Amino acid sequence: MTDCSPFRYENPDNSAGFLLWKITTLWQKKLEKVLGEIGITLTQYAILASLKWFEEKEEPITQAHLVEHAKIDKMTVSKAIRRLEKKDLVLRESSPSDNRAINVRFSAQGRKLIQKAILAIEDADEDFFSCLNEKQLVAYGDLTSQVILHNS
Repeated sequence: MTDCSPFRYENPDNSAGFLLWKITTLWQKKLEKVLGEIGITLTQYAILASLKWFEEKEEPITQAHLVEHAKIDKMTVSKAIRRLEKKDLVLRESSPSDNRAINVRFSAQGRKLIQKAILAIEDADEDFFSCLNEKQLVAYGDLTSQVILHNS
């Protein structure tokens, strides 16, 4: 860094934040292309995939739980669920056990779509990260999980 430069690093790729920005942008482009062919956005996919996960693990399926799990802003989740509801992919219902909670569940069409989307996304992820070997993938997962945990 020179006296007049605000940059901390000589090379931009020495910045973990900039590398995160670049990898996120590339990954999102790839997934947006895949999901565009299916007819949903990346945010909608994150919500639907989380919903499927909760269903399989028999976890509560409320909007609040989706917000916490996917780390998506509460308002964004609410808007996305309304759009998914308009596309007849999900149904929203008041929780019988808590009047403040909104339960979310799949419609028949949504259940079919998420199966297809998950397979397509997992193939895209595998392709995207294919430059890493198994040991590197484990290290990547460990490191990113640590950063997420520290910043949650």
